[in-house]
Amino acid sequence: MKTVIGVDLGGTNIVSAVVNERGQVLGKDKRPTQAFLGAPGVIRRIADSVKAASLDSGLPWKSHLRIGIGSPGPLNPKKGIILYTPNLNWKNVHLTAALTRLTGKKTVLENDANLAALGESWIGAGRGEKFALCVTLGTGVGGGFILDGKIYEGAWGVSNHIGHVVVDPKGPKAPYGNSGILEQYASATAIIRMATEAGLKPGPGEKMEAYTFQKMAEKGNPKALKVYEKAGTMLGVGLTSAIHLLNPGMIIFAGGVSAAGDLIFKPMHRELKERCFASHLKGLKFRVAKLGDNMGVVGAARLAWQSLG
Repeated sequence: MKTVIGVDLGGTNIVSAVVNERGQVLGKDKRPTQAFLGAPGVIRRIADSVKAASLDSGLPWKSHLRIGIGSPGPLNPKKGIILYTPNLNWKNVHLTAALTRLTGKKTVLENDANLAALGESWIGAGRGEKFALCVTLGTGVGGGFILDGKIYEGAWGVSNHIGHVVVDPKGPKAPYGNSGILEQYASATAIIRMATEAGLKPGPGEKMEAYTFQKMAEKGNPKALKVYEKAGTMLGVGLTSAIHLLNPGMIIFAGGVSAAGDLIFKPMHRELKERCFASHLKGLKFRVAKLGDNMGVVGAARLAWQSLG
């Protein structure tokens, strides 16, 4: 049996999986990233995770043809370099070359949000959709666009950063310099900020996280409802630009914030109806991602398969 190995590199965890040509996960490993080790230490942990996933699959090492890896932050997929990722505090790290040396397997790199889109369009919510936009609503807001079945990367691999679309020029300043970007309204981090600004606080035993305020909104708390109304409205504003520019056939939502459902999607749809050309909305499908925790590794594996030609 021939397989590839997909890796999802995050600021908290490294996840690796052995995946066959049908997208089935045959072996898996998950371990803390331990970003404090710096790039060399984390890359060694990635190599160890890849080998552990291989052992878990029970397949011989020679059966794995290639490694695909997804990482956050701007990167150069053609050269295999992570240009910058705040989650790990890496700059200009030659990731694929280092992993190839450590594993003996050629490695290919791509942005994690792009791989979420690729995985979902392969065997997930967007199966068979040739023009799909995937929007990840997590700690930040990421985007990936599938163009005729393949990732659209742009001129040098840094496209699809939908979270940095400006939705309110006078809005709060982002850590990266711009103001009023979508990520400052529709991410989990933004929801926590807006809820705190509204005077909301977690109850006894509750965590300071977006889900805490989601539960408040679901129970009818008026301040929490306004937070999600704002998040959904701004999501609609940001997606209007993406829809007019890209004309996707499907938009897939992933990440923890998407679990809020109608709390965020109702105001989003209302805003889209008010702002978008009817020609762009007609036939446009909206889905929630299906692959769950495997989305990153399956997308990375799909990238590895495609790189084989």
